[in-house]
Amino acid sequence: MERQQHTILNIGPHSAPLEALLKQLNCDVETATNLRASKKLIRKKKPGLIVLNVEDTESEELAEQLLEYVRIGCQDKDMIFIVAHQPERMPDALSWIENYDIASFISLAQNKEAFNLSVIERNLKAWQRLLQINAQHKAESDLLMSVAHLHRNNNDINEVMLTFMQSLANIACATTHCRIKISNQNEGELSQVWPQQESMEQLLSSAFGLPTLPAYLARSLTEKKPQIDLLPGKETFHSVNQLLGSNLSSYLIFPIVVYDKVLELMVFFIDEQAMDSVSMRQIDVVSKSAEQLTILLERKESERRLKKQCKRLKEALIELKQTQTQLAHSEKMATVGQFAAGIAHEINNPLSSVLSNFGSMDNYLDNILNLQNLHDQFLSAVEVGNQHIGAEIKNQISNYRGQSDIDFIYDDIREIVAQSQMGLSRVSEIIKDLQSFTVPNNQHHTKLDVAAILNQSLTLLNNQNPSAISVTTNFSHTCQPTSNPGFVQQILTNLLKNAFQAIAQYNNDHPFVELSSKETDGMLLLTVKDNGPGIPLDIQEKVFDPFFTTKEVGQGSGLGLSVSYNLSKRLGGSLSLQSEPGECTSFTLALPIN
Repeated sequence: MERQQHTILNIGPHSAPLEALLKQLNCDVETATNLRASKKLIRKKKPGLIVLNVEDTESEELAEQLLEYVRIGCQDKDMIFIVAHQPERMPDALSWIENYDIASFISLAQNKEAFNLSVIERNLKAWQRLLQINAQHKAESDLLMSVAHLHRNNNDINEVMLTFMQSLANIACATTHCRIKISNQNEGELSQVWPQQESMEQLLSSAFGLPTLPAYLARSLTEKKPQIDLLPGKETFHSVNQLLGSNLSSYLIFPIVVYDKVLELMVFFIDEQAMDSVSMRQIDVVSKSAEQLTILLERKESERRLKKQCKRLKEALIELKQTQTQLAHSEKMATVGQFAAGIAHEINNPLSSVLSNFGSMDNYLDNILNLQNLHDQFLSAVEVGNQHIGAEIKNQISNYRGQSDIDFIYDDIREIVAQSQMGLSRVSEIIKDLQSFTVPNNQHHTKLDVAAILNQSLTLLNNQNPSAISVTTNFSHTCQPTSNPGFVQQILTNLLKNAFQAIAQYNNDHPFVELSSKETDGMLLLTVKDNGPGIPLDIQEKVFDPFFTTKEVGQGSGLGLSVSYNLSKRLGGSLSLQSEPGECTSFTLALPIN
């Protein structure tokens, strides 16, 4: 039941002394003389303080009926009752206190007016304190719920952040608050100010000295956690105080941190009179909320990045399919088709890891939300003053934290995100290397980086090297010829793939593949050598013929070496073979340096 702060109910027969006493208070006083009218006023005004005037048997019965209605019928344990009586008629105080939880009894004797006024004022303060505590509990609940709502994908993050900021302002009893966006240069820009009064934004920006952050704000960028402290240099906020009619004395800074980077600051200013309302319990709630908010914001950011990466991956795969279609009748089609399965395998491994991580993240989120639900139940129990249920729920929270190992979950979420990022980075590298091979190469010749081309080819053929055959290099060239890197990579990829396949079919204790280079007669010679079974002499002259292959049906198209030979001619060079059956095979690509 939401209490009205400025209404007192006077129930019972008219009493001039009592009415004169209540008029001295800065409150609205409503009067009722029967039970029906009293119930209507309680439902309509929802007061927190009721004064029962007991003068005779009839008024005493009315008082008891109303007490039973509120305490037993409505189960309202918060409403404060004061019983006013004539000096000669004193109700059974002990019984009423025990049965109805009466706060005070006052005698309407003339010499006790000052005392009676102090008793009523003391109970008014207790009532207002109860209202304040309930409001803070509601603000705490709203704060935690706004954090929990972040897990819903259909929620607008900015809208949830505004709700979170308003709830935090209620907890801190803030007179004014604002958001400051932090740039990559650690400069601040005021984005939202409350209350939305004319010139308030300009006054706050001037008081901060933006875009440069004052020292007490800049400290939050380093500490990355909520902090509350006295306001330095109060004279800088003189204009703000004049506009608000307040005396700002303290501040609360709440940094929004995602992956160890402060994206914005929520700044709350607290009036000097409101500081007594800020307790360590509230600060602890703010700190816990900061931890949960950081975890959920990082999860949201991870989802955004994963979606972006998946979108880019889908686009890359679509581009690959389009490239495969375009190359259906071209020279690259045979090579792409042969290692497409290997590429899919390489991409599937990190993607499977990312999808598995999503399953763990979903389970962890259930545990966090269950713990959040227990916290909400605990806050509700505290709010209604039920200490027994509150203690039970508190034990449940402690047990659940231990059973679910919530601290491990917080740590493991970060590890899961890191592993997912590594997996998608691996996919990105594969796609990048694949693009250099499948995307139609520009027809402009550029300087060749032989080492980079070799690394890209080895990445693409990673699945074609199941035995982890060592690949060594022996580069002795110093020139950097101008040629088409895409064609050169396609040739080297075909030669390396054939070398891996030949060694895999041959029992050799020390298999190796060597790529060497040298310069001679204005040509750069790139040689791929393997110690596989070699090529029989009777078929060496046929290896460059289209569709010639020694592999089983369905294992090769016979186009790899033919395509490579034709590409070498288009580059102005040549491709030659040297092989000793049972010992080794070497293919040499000759490219003109100029």
